[in-house]
Amino acid sequence: MVQLIYMKTRITVVGAAIVKDGKLLALRRADGNEEVIHKFEFAGGKVEEGETPCQALERECMEELSMKVEVGELLNTLEYDYPSTSVRLSVYFVKPLSDYKLTVHEEDKWFDFSSLDASEWAPADKPFLSSLKKGYVKNVKAESEKDFKCVYDIACEVMHETYDGIIKSEAVDYIINIQLTPEIMAERTKEKGYTYNLICLNGEEVGFTAYCPASSYDPALGAGTFLSKLYIKKFARGKKIASKVFAGLNRPLYLTVKQDNNLAVSIYKHCGFKILRSVTTDIGNGATAEDFLMVLGN
Repeated sequence: MVQLIYMKTRITVVGAAIVKDGKLLALRRADGNEEVIHKFEFAGGKVEEGETPCQALERECMEELSMKVEVGELLNTLEYDYPSTSVRLSVYFVKPLSDYKLTVHEEDKWFDFSSLDASEWAPADKPFLSSLKKGYVKNVKAESEKDFKCVYDIACEVMHETYDGIIKSEAVDYIINIQLTPEIMAERTKEKGYTYNLICLNGEEVGFTAYCPASSYDPALGAGTFLSKLYIKKFARGKKIASKVFAGLNRPLYLTVKQDNNLAVSIYKHCGFKILRSVTTDIGNGATAEDFLMVLGN
């Protein structure tokens, strides 16, 4: 008796976790077998011979969505066995660079990460959702002019959102432009030992930190780190990003906060900070702010 052995087709596939403003683009399939039809999936497809994963994603996003994209970091690579096919799927974070239109899918939907429901997704894509719901946070050191420009843009968005209506918009611009232009950041990095880190949540820049040796802020402080800036976009707050930032900085960790900002003072105390003393901070153009100097781990 002859036994026939059927070998599954093995294919290498890439998927695009397209992220914008804290939401993930999901595409509902219009065709396929019963496991995948009418299920959501990542944009993407098979890597053709001679293509890199990045090239394949750029091509697939153009074919499926007429969308130009910038391919970022690899989220993960996993394997899944369908009845007749074994799929090796690599999902990358992808930034959209243009608008889009559907060409092969029946529906598109932007999901908040917290509302992702695996039961609505194609089987091969499901395992990636838990990492996205949890939130993949990474700090990326700002070194290039492009990085510093991204820090500057985040500062403009967050500071105007926070302070417009409290002080004049022109005053907000003045503070930003004496502290956070790309040129000033490059100078402070070189001459004062500052480090600027972009905070990425699920592959998207959502905030930044600026810090330096504590002795650069006040020689009397000695060892430790002074956290000069921690700005996070509104949609990314409340996801424990600040705690992860604090965990990666050398102790003792110092920062200043306005004395009348009761909410911020309370939050920092909840994170373990203690008020060390009151300080007057020069914010430029003859203006000052009455702050608390707070410390963690002293």
